[in-house]
Amino acid sequence: MNLPTFVIAIFSLLILPGPTNAVLALASTALTVRRSLSLVTTVVLGYLVIIIPVSSIAAPLLEGHPAIAATVKLISAIWVLYLALKLWVPVPVGGQSTLGVGQLFVTTLLNPKAIIIGLTLVPSVQTGIPVAVVAFVCCATVTSAIWLGLGGLLVGRHAQIPPLVRHCGCAVLVAFSLTLAISTLWT
Repeated sequence: MNLPTFVIAIFSLLILPGPTNAVLALASTALTVRRSLSLVTTVVLGYLVIIIPVSSIAAPLLEGHPAIAATVKLISAIWVLYLALKLWVPVPVGGQSTLGVGQLFVTTLLNPKAIIIGLTLVPSVQTGIPVAVVAFVCCATVTSAIWLGLGGLLVGRHAQIPPLVRHCGCAVLVAFSLTLAISTLWT
């Protein structure tokens, strides 16, 4: 795969709604430049922690072991369900958003997109892993900024997530969790 095709594939995969993007959008309460940079950096680092070892070491070892991928999907589904339940509970008055950097990082670590990117897309780039990683970082930064912007439009400048947005976000996370669990059990 050439680099432009790789970039299009990465961007197309990362821009799709998913657990990381949902948490990123919901974590955009009281967004400042510093918080934005922190959230985007968290997403990029979370993906890289999985993608680099998977693409360079695990890809050859995981061929023929679909049970490992299924286990990661199941753990991801449980984590996303946990976030949905946590999001459902209202934040105490004066409290901060329940979704922050820590939850975003773990959600990104468990995001099946990272495994897909690390196992299939990065190893197939003709320019090599270092160039692919730089291209990935650029795509992840742009897509994360887009999702932060969308979250900012939904949440606004509130210090807390409005109840309707919080409940809709909860429903989206439950849907992602169920989708992951069902896809794991049926494969």
